[in-house]
Amino acid sequence: MAAARLKRWSGRCTLLLAASLTPCAGATAADLPEAFAKDRDGAGAAALSLARAAFDAYALRRERLSVPEDLPPLLRKRSGVFVSAIADGAPRCCMGSLYPTRPTLAEEIIAAAVAAAGLDARRRPVEPAELRKLQLVVSVVGPPESISDPTQLDPVREGLAVRSGRRTGVVLPGETRHLNRVIKWARIRAAAGPDEPVDYFRVRAFRIAEGKP
Repeated sequence: MAAARLKRWSGRCTLLLAASLTPCAGATAADLPEAFAKDRDGAGAAALSLARAAFDAYALRRERLSVPEDLPPLLRKRSGVFVSAIADGAPRCCMGSLYPTRPTLAEEIIAAAVAAAGLDARRRPVEPAELRKLQLVVSVVGPPESISDPTQLDPVREGLAVRSGRRTGVVLPGETRHLNRVIKWARIRAAAGPDEPVDYFRVRAFRIAEGKP
């Protein structure tokens, strides 16, 4: 059973979590996840609410949500972000980027939510009937930090990015409490063989999730 579950998790996220490790200009400050953690009930809750609104709008009406005017200041910063949806304890979809690609985090959240809901050609779009069964998760990520030894990571508080050639695999903080799975999944998502040389990066993130349906 455990082996089957591991295969399900790693297989479903292999391509959806791939991301570039080349930073763009104005990449987020490393302390932004911590700033969100200090304002979890304000900016954190607003980020999650925005992700849900954008996700549902696209799944229901193929509508791209406009950026609200009354945003908390942290959502006007720039940061990489991932929006995930969980169904029955397993990932249904997950899209995002390690580095910001848009002027504000709010726009980044909307784009990631829309992509997760239905713009990845490798997965079927989310159906309206699924929405009430999905638990959304928003992960605001800081810039990846190069590391030499991934076995020193705390899998609950830290994620891992693996770069293999031009491919990158990401395991976000909190996806699993088992470090061996973090390393294995990140390598699988980067399409790296067990003995293939790769580059490792620590990923710090603020993670906030909806209550389970």
